[in-house]
Amino acid sequence: MQINEKVYNQENDVTSEISIKHVIGFMLCILITSFSLWGAMYTSYTPKLLLYVLAAVAFSQAIVQLFNTQKRSEEKQTVYK
Repeated sequence: MQINEKVYNQENDVTSEISIKHVIGFMLCILITSFSLWGAMYTSYTPKLLLYVLAAVAFSQAIVQLFNTQKRSEEKQTVYK
């Protein structure tokens, strides 16, 4: 019974490590990427290269946030083992 409680508490601690700030930041990066790609492809805005660069930066920031969150979760799991 105590082993189940320990495992259950470990899983809750790992999932609570992902804060709402990281989720909101990731969603904002994806929105910025989609809006800038939409603007680059479907509008007559002249410096399209600027929009493509903005999309690349926002997408790379989203990837960095995913890797940092994954790394934190893995570190938290290794502490419990």
